[in-house]
Amino acid sequence: MANEQVLIVEDEKIIALDLQRRLERFGYTICETCSEAVDAIEKAKLYNPDIILMDIMLNGPMDGIEAAKVIKQGLRIPVVFLTAYVDDRTLERAKTAEPYGYILKPFKERELYTAIDIALYKFQSEQHIKKQERLFSAILHSVNDGLIAVDNDLTVLFINPVASHMSGWTEEESRGKPIQHILSMIDSKTLNPILPTMLPEGESSNKFRDVILKGRLGQSYILDGAITKIHQAGNEVEGYVIAFRDVTELRKLSATVDYQTSHDKLTGLGNREDFALKLQTILDELARYGGSHTLLQLDVDRFKIVNDTCGTMAGDELLRQVATYIQTLTQRNDVAARLGGDEFAVVLKDCVLENALQVAQRLQEAVQNHKFIWQNNLFPITLSIGLVPLSGEDTDIHIVMAAADDACYIAKEEGGNRIRVFQRNEEKYILRRGQMEWVSKINQALEMNRFRLWYQLIEPIRPLPGIHPKLEILIRMEGDDGSIISPGAFIPSAERYGLISAIDRWVFESTIKTWVQLKAQNHNLVDRLFSINISGATLLDETFIDFALNVTTQYGASPGNFCLEITETAAIQNLSYAIRFIEKLKSHGFTFSLDDFGSGFSSFNYLKNLPVDYLKIDGSIVQNIDESLINFTMVESINSMGHVIGLKTIAEFARTPSVIERLHRIGVDYAQGYAIAEPKPFPSVQ
Repeated sequence: MANEQVLIVEDEKIIALDLQRRLERFGYTICETCSEAVDAIEKAKLYNPDIILMDIMLNGPMDGIEAAKVIKQGLRIPVVFLTAYVDDRTLERAKTAEPYGYILKPFKERELYTAIDIALYKFQSEQHIKKQERLFSAILHSVNDGLIAVDNDLTVLFINPVASHMSGWTEEESRGKPIQHILSMIDSKTLNPILPTMLPEGESSNKFRDVILKGRLGQSYILDGAITKIHQAGNEVEGYVIAFRDVTELRKLSATVDYQTSHDKLTGLGNREDFALKLQTILDELARYGGSHTLLQLDVDRFKIVNDTCGTMAGDELLRQVATYIQTLTQRNDVAARLGGDEFAVVLKDCVLENALQVAQRLQEAVQNHKFIWQNNLFPITLSIGLVPLSGEDTDIHIVMAAADDACYIAKEEGGNRIRVFQRNEEKYILRRGQMEWVSKINQALEMNRFRLWYQLIEPIRPLPGIHPKLEILIRMEGDDGSIISPGAFIPSAERYGLISAIDRWVFESTIKTWVQLKAQNHNLVDRLFSINISGATLLDETFIDFALNVTTQYGASPGNFCLEITETAAIQNLSYAIRFIEKLKSHGFTFSLDDFGSGFSSFNYLKNLPVDYLKIDGSIVQNIDESLINFTMVESINSMGHVIGLKTIAEFARTPSVIERLHRIGVDYAQGYAIAEPKPFPSVQ
């Protein structure tokens, strides 16, 4: 039973009392009864009842209809008229007050109860709907997306502030106008006008992307958005919502990032990565459709002289000027890039070799005739250029770029300022082609796990505290016939063609795995410190640090059991990287050895800055110290300097007992070589 408050407005007291009695029996609470309109308005303000039963004819100057209008406007309380008047004029006036019911006297109790119940339900439903509308309106007005609602005729029903701002049309101006007047959109690719249209049957939405909106006030935006149908309860379409987002700044930022990631910052040409992607696409198209293109690789002769003499600013300016000539003397659809350093590359599209040679000659002449002057210094500049004709048979980008690199290298090797066309059968190229064949074999060995770990023992020369036995990890490749291939055959190609880092990672992980397996078998080799060689390329690879730590964690091996060997040359050429690399891994327990030390006394200037633990004396000095006093003295000096700095020393290439005896006399800590032990494969581990 209801418990709502009811205000009764009735000018006849008997009827008012009867109404009160009946309603109280229904469970309603009567807050007040009154007979005048003014009094009814005041009582409504005072009690704020849930519903008002209002007689139309009241005492005083104002009737119930006028009172209902005032109450509706100020208080939003539902009013049900209760009257004996049914003439058309009264009914029309009553409609203007928007009552929630109209009961004719005399009435039955059930009619009264039903009318009030329906009126309350209708009012509460409307309030709920209005609350939802206010919520949705607040959401629609606060979102960052533009929203426009239209009917089936594409006439605007609603536009939120974002859409209003971008289109230049206010909500009042746009309401009732065709959507085509409000949204002036253009396809960003074709620049053709786009008209928002009704969606075809069966499609509930249609997305659009990179559409240009031309605002009423001249502004323009790039939009992403969608047109979505609005369905009625019976699934009939009653309109559409157009939602869109301003992606102008996002597209500008994306374009900037795309440009920066694909272009060389110094010259504005494409970079190596972008060039490789485009070259691969060109090769794919050649294989599919045929054609004739030519690949050029250009190297600036004497660039190092300019860079070293006048500094990097001069070198940068020279590269910019060379890039300008490349852009000027090639066609718009050609693909040009700076590969790095002083190396450039160009794909001359739809250009046979004869014409490509003419382009190369024009480039050479233009650069040669150009006077590069920097701070009153004149430098003659020339180009070495390698050419590779491209056909549908050329599908491997690495082979193609290596061929261009070979041709350019030979042009430079022959004195520079030359143009060389790659010739597969020429002796110089055959030698280099052999290196390229190793690239394929290396990739195959990595893929098929055909590398093998070997090791060579490193023994203390004299038993001293802190001097523990070691071993160096070596690598071999297993050939197709099962033969063992030494690293001297394939490591140079791996270093030249960027595969050495992959080999380093294979060796590192395989070493950790082998050590763990040997430890599980209680093998005595695990009592030794395992030394693993690291290339200069890996030294520059910051991701290797996380890789090394993840591998040792994965296999449960302590980094303290492993020493990483880096060459003196790699360390000095990349000193800051080497120091950072060593310090990060040393902080986790790895030790470090500086390999091949002693190629020059300039090394001593850098040695004190490298936080290594071991100093490995270059074998070319060690191997004949029993015959050469100079070499003996050099080893003695290096050993002494190493000990002063606090490093333990290791001598490579200790091939005879006589050499071991000299090393013992000098005081070197360790020896490695055939006089100690020959390299051998690890014992079989499971």
